[in-house]
Amino acid sequence: MKKKLVSALIAIMVATSMAGCGQATKTTVETAVVETESATETTVEATSEAETDDDENYETGDASLDNIRNQDEIGDNELLVVSFGTSYNDSRRLTIGAIEQKMEDAFGDEYSVRRGFTSQIIIDHVEKRDGYKIDNVGEALNRAIDNGVKNLVIQPTHLMNGFEYTDLVDEVAQYADAFEKVAVGEPLLTSDEDFVAVMKAITEATAEYDDGETAICFMGHGTEADSNGVYDKMQKLLAENGFENYYIGTVEASPALDDVVAAVKEKEYKKVVLEPFMIVAGDHANNDMAGDEQDSWKSVFEAEGYEVTCILRGLGELPAIQDIFVAHAKKAMPTEQLTDGVYENITVDSSSSMFNIVSCKLTVANGEMTAEMTMSGTGYSYLYMGTGEEATQASEKEYIPYTENEEGAHVFTVPVEALDTEIACAAFSKKKQEWYDRTLVFRADSLPQTAYKEGTIVTCKDLGLEDGSYTVEVTLSGGSGKTTVESPATMTVKSGATTVVVIWSSPNYDYMVVDGEKYEPINTEGNSTFEIPIPGFDWEMPVTADTTAMSTPHEIDYTLYFISDSITKVE
Repeated sequence: MKKKLVSALIAIMVATSMAGCGQATKTTVETAVVETESATETTVEATSEAETDDDENYETGDASLDNIRNQDEIGDNELLVVSFGTSYNDSRRLTIGAIEQKMEDAFGDEYSVRRGFTSQIIIDHVEKRDGYKIDNVGEALNRAIDNGVKNLVIQPTHLMNGFEYTDLVDEVAQYADAFEKVAVGEPLLTSDEDFVAVMKAITEATAEYDDGETAICFMGHGTEADSNGVYDKMQKLLAENGFENYYIGTVEASPALDDVVAAVKEKEYKKVVLEPFMIVAGDHANNDMAGDEQDSWKSVFEAEGYEVTCILRGLGELPAIQDIFVAHAKKAMPTEQLTDGVYENITVDSSSSMFNIVSCKLTVANGEMTAEMTMSGTGYSYLYMGTGEEATQASEKEYIPYTENEEGAHVFTVPVEALDTEIACAAFSKKKQEWYDRTLVFRADSLPQTAYKEGTIVTCKDLGLEDGSYTVEVTLSGGSGKTTVESPATMTVKSGATTVVVIWSSPNYDYMVVDGEKYEPINTEGNSTFEIPIPGFDWEMPVTADTTAMSTPHEIDYTLYFISDSITKVE
């Protein structure tokens, strides 16, 4: 049975970094390679062109400035950052390299950070042109095996869960039994919180252009996979949040350039700003977007009479985007953050109402997790951690039988390889005598704060904060996604304890619950305001808030994320 692979969550931090409009001549090496989610359809074309590309007529930067991260002597723990890749040296260093460095800064004390590319065409071209050999995924995995790596975490820099990401997961699965633990983080745009974070990153990085006279257009790659819907979802999110001058299009799919041009022409803009909605700024950005050929986005908009500015900057250059990838990698290995113990009342999301879990107890011991799930009914004889098809081919010794508790309810005890990730589970029906596929998600935000190991949460002591008043950036996730909290928030440090004033975007919250303690509002007018304690920063802190907006009060689970890098002393 294949081991299950792991996923991840969010973090938000905002910064800007601008570049000028590029004048690029059409190159011949990376036709449809930058952040493509459908690269298999362009491989032949790109290969034939790369073979003839001996004299490049463009400058991509100094390859020697880039750390290709293919060193041996890895140690027990490796964090492999996997990217499609680009042969544009400066962009590779400023995007992929910057993401890898953020990983190094965050996890370098425990993990050796290494690189792997999925595009062999790019790998071969960089080696031929610059003399630098970047590992492909297979080579990187074999390097990890040869170095005796025990715990392997893989964080892709893919934009979405498309063909490239699926191919990566499938390839890694073939190596799963070579390591004690294997975890794969999720792409940039996975959860609703990810979309909000990316929206904030791109709008704040381009805020200077949002003057009402300028259309700000982002060019994505596009894919034939269902994941192409991320572009429409981002467009709708931008509109819902008042960013009416922002437009998302793609090179290879829908919405296409014609759709973007038509949308822009509906308003009376004078100028257009173009920027890639891709991790790197490679061939697509330099040529399809900013090139001088007649069919480039720049040329098409200029032909329509607009003044065009091109920003040759990949998403990977933005610190806020880098932080999301770091958070995804961190959440890909949650058991490393948990203290041994038994945790009651864990929330489990089930894909089927017929597989109803009324309570769950999680046990953490020596880095391994097991869950005791109490079922609402007695209709299943066995569980199997995998698909129904796999269960039919497995030995009965691998089936998990139920036990009965004192009330006669059925209880299944199952291994949990990861929190916050979909885990395949097949259930054998007593009545139908067949296996049914289910998917389970064990929610990390249902764990108490005491479950997290000391050191995994950054504390005021870690940061050397003296007693006094501060401000700190905070993000909120959970609920419908429409509620927000004011950021930055006011924070007080006193005798090593930290409290934060949380101001909601609604006046309808009458209490909050933090780590089992109930807190009342500290105001009587305006939006609901609470002063709550926080154990630290840079983690998903679970809280509950009770809303009176409905006919009957209703508790809603949220998570707050306080960003340590944003803390500012109030003089």
